[in-house]
Amino acid sequence: LEDQLLSVLVGFERKELEEQRERLIQETSDNKKLLKDLEDSLLRELATSTGNMLDNVELVQTLEETKSKATEVSEKLKLAEKTAVDIDKLRDGYRPAAKRGAILFFVLAEMALVNTMYQYSLASFLDVFDFSLRKSL
Repeated sequence: LEDQLLSVLVGFERKELEEQRERLIQETSDNKKLLKDLEDSLLRELATSTGNMLDNVELVQTLEETKSKATEVSEKLKLAEKTAVDIDKLRDGYRPAAKRGAILFFVLAEMALVNTMYQYSLASFLDVFDFSLRKSL
């Protein structure tokens, strides 16, 4: 819940930072999938190869392409990792507020033990949380 509230807070306060984080997550996922596809393709080529591998021009070409793409993807993943660390450092500035919001939700959830009238859903709490952010301007 704390991470969810952190995303809401950062999205409200620094929308571009949260959008960059979401893009980074998507790009990282795409790059990891591409790397796996390259590995699978290479293994399939090696498994279906017959005769001397060095004489198989198609296999050698596939190896070279896979190597260059894998190197490029690995560099992108390293850069994405560094960027993610920078984004997380900026997001951590909002963590205390998100932590307090999570504590507040669980206190409200415990209020249902006092009387069932005090039952709150997470969705309604998030609406109130969002409303309070907008009202704080």
